[in-house]
Amino acid sequence: MLKFTAGRVLAAAAAFGLVVAAQGTASAAPKTIEATFGGYGAWNPDPYSGIPGDSIRACDTAADGWGIEVKLDIGRDGTWDRTVSTRGHNSPYCSPWKSGNIKEGTPVSIQVANVDGGVTYPKGSLLLSHA
Repeated sequence: MLKFTAGRVLAAAAAFGLVVAAQGTASAAPKTIEATFGGYGAWNPDPYSGIPGDSIRACDTAADGWGIEVKLDIGRDGTWDRTVSTRGHNSPYCSPWKSGNIKEGTPVSIQVANVDGGVTYPKGSLLLSHA
């Protein structure tokens, strides 16, 4: 016959609660991707402190005539699915976060480039990540 004490039942319930809590959604700060100069892009795969998950943002930090453009390729198939830019805004400026649900684990590419009107600076930064 099994004998349970109040202490054993409480310990088992607490251990179960820890396992359930550990299975919650991971939360980390957005990843910053530096532009060649004058700004950066940001990728936020999971909701964090009021920032939506699966979102990108462009930030221009230098009044040099160049803006920042961030592009997101969902599935890394060569098609840019989401774009944000600081074009038309005076520095310093960050675009709003642009988001949309992406299935967990989906591979993504995030490109950050300097732009001026219709010209894109030939060098940029690329981050490979997952949603």
